[in-house]
Amino acid sequence: MTGSRESAMQALLSVIESAFPWAIAPSRRLRLWADVPAAERPCCFLFEGGKETYAWNNGVSPKRIIEAHLFVYVNSKDPDTPGAPQLNTILDALDAAFAPANADAEAGRLTLGGAAYDCRIEGAPFKDPGDLDGDGLLVAPLRIVLP
Repeated sequence: MTGSRESAMQALLSVIESAFPWAIAPSRRLRLWADVPAAERPCCFLFEGGKETYAWNNGVSPKRIIEAHLFVYVNSKDPDTPGAPQLNTILDALDAAFAPANADAEAGRLTLGGAAYDCRIEGAPFKDPGDLDGDGLLVAPLRIVLP
């Protein structure tokens, strides 16, 4: 059985939407932070422009691995609200949202309601708190494995 890329990405977007009280709904269309007013932050974009690979285990059906990224923008222009604590809070919320629960907890992986074999933040997130320009940025690498 193979999972649909689109059903997995829609399910992933739903996980991201419920992870944090974003100022605007997360989007699958990346925008430059200069095009996102401060009133629309914090915001999150699911960028699907990464690599996609196939891993063959049994010669019959491959695991398809999609590399995507979350781009999170925060407003850190207010000197009383630095960007680093905002980014830490968001990253903690995303960690909790990506934690396997219920039936997924037994398997130890987030299946996006069966749309994926596994989905997780994997690798090194990039954080720029925006201390110099007031534009905080988090880029979190995602790995989605489809059956």
